[in-house]
Amino acid sequence: MAIKSKATAYILWFFLGILGGHKFYLGRTGMGLLYLFTGGLFGIGWLVDLFTLGHQVDVYNALYSGRGGVNANQSQNIVVNVAAPTAPAATATEAVKISADKQILALANKSNALSIRDIVSQTHLEIEEAEEAVKKLVAKGMVKEQVAADGKITYEFS
Repeated sequence: MAIKSKATAYILWFFLGILGGHKFYLGRTGMGLLYLFTGGLFGIGWLVDLFTLGHQVDVYNALYSGRGGVNANQSQNIVVNVAAPTAPAATATEAVKISADKQILALANKSNALSIRDIVSQTHLEIEEAEEAVKKLVAKGMVKEQVAADGKITYEFS
């Protein structure tokens, strides 16, 4: 699309403005039809265009002349800035590594008798880690192992 002239737009505004000639010139067909059927919005729109027509031509030229706008022979590039991928957020035990012994003893503050199942389900320890830590605590005399008649093993903390 060609660059539009302000002089041509004002000449059309002066002679055919009431009929929307300058609006059709700037590719604003809908407004041109509105001006055509309402007499330039009853003359008020025609008068307002006296002060705004220069800007309307500038906007048209910026959009369609290829100076930063859309041109039929020009492609558009869209740039999106994306943050680099980051490592997943550390869990509480990764951020500050708490020993297995301390995790078990903290849990024992809530309940004096625990099973391995209780320990694994309420801490971040795996089964093997929990069993090894409990064995150390039993060896140190901090925990007493109790075996029930049905074979269930619980650990009593004093």
